[in-house]
Amino acid sequence: MRQVEHFLDPYAGPIAIGGVDHVIDVLILLVFAVALIGGRHWVREHAYVVRRSVLIVSVVQQTVSYIGYAATSNFWADGLPLHISRVSAILCAVYLATGSRRVMDVLGYFSAWAWLSFLYPSGVQPLDNLFGWTFLINHVITLLIPALAWITSDWRPTRPAIWRAFAWMVVYSLLAVGSNALTGGNYFYQREMPVASFLGQPWYYLSSLALGLAFFWITYGVSRLIPDDGPALSLQGTGLLRLRT
Repeated sequence: MRQVEHFLDPYAGPIAIGGVDHVIDVLILLVFAVALIGGRHWVREHAYVVRRSVLIVSVVQQTVSYIGYAATSNFWADGLPLHISRVSAILCAVYLATGSRRVMDVLGYFSAWAWLSFLYPSGVQPLDNLFGWTFLINHVITLLIPALAWITSDWRPTRPAIWRAFAWMVVYSLLAVGSNALTGGNYFYQREMPVASFLGQPWYYLSSLALGLAFFWITYGVSRLIPDDGPALSLQGTGLLRLRT
């Protein structure tokens, strides 16, 4: 009974940065990353099945997560889709269902920010806990979705999309800060500041936006270094595949 309570406890943990659970999370991500990049030709040939499979996993993960928070915690403070990784997960589902490049343009840059919450986790539960697994699955999908989009549709981050993504980030951040004031939550990590808390507000908030914009530019720069890898499969706007050379 105690093990079941621990498994369903949304406040179990948190894991230590660089601790066993965190290292296992990173290793699992690396395994999927190596499999995706190393098997990119197979993924490209089976893009429809891969995308639909990832979509199903993403929807199940999000459903379990929200139901879990609603049943076991203060949902308004902890369970709303107002962490950037949760926003990214929703965008992942939309992209995988539609193939929209405009959605991917924003998601690709939001994914860059999600690296921070993965490499420097704050308030994340261990792997013997339901929410530890939903965190891991969410981030594996969110962090690798740009690579999947590149492999299956030759998507690349663009310079104009940086500013669209940043505009959406500002809108999202304002919603998160407003929700924190109403619910006592810590969305966008603006109440319990995990790093550089000495800055205080509003400098912590403004620094978060500046760091996000810097990550967007770094993502764009790194993407320019990746060579083309042959013909890609275009899935935009349809459920069909067509080979684009």
